[in-house]
Formats: sequence, structure tokens, C-alpha cells
Amino acid sequence: MSSNENKPQAATVLALTKCVAEGCSKKPERLAFCAEHYSWFKFGLVKTDGKRPTDFDKKMVAYLKQKNKKAA
Repeated sequence: MSSNENKPQAATVLALTKCVAEGCSKKPERLAFCAEHYSWFKFGLVKTDGKRPTDFDKKMVAYLKQKNKKAA
């Protein structure tokens, strides 16, 4: 029995150089998103793969309303 059979394989680590959101070239900070797109991700404006959902416009209007309420 070799010593490699009992050891778990190491996970592959990918170096992310930019945010995964469509058209963004900023440095990722959390979950492969820049700070702005991470907040979008939490609100549902961006999927985990960086693409926009089909109801993006509707969600963006709600996001902007909520953001304006917090600023006021």
C-alpha cells in the first residue's frame, strides 16, 4: 500500500485576477466578485457565474430604491 492512497487529494485553487461579473475588470474581493458586484450578487442582480438574471431590470429598480432609502 503506497502512502498516497490514504491522503486526500488537494483541491485545485484557481487564481482569480478579475471580478467574474460581465464586463467588470476590477480585482475580486469576496466570492470572486468586486465589492460592488458582491452587493449585487447578494441582492440577486448577478448569478454565481457572473451573468445577469432574466428579470435584471425589475430587480435593479428595487435595488436602487432600497439603496436610496439607506442613503437618506
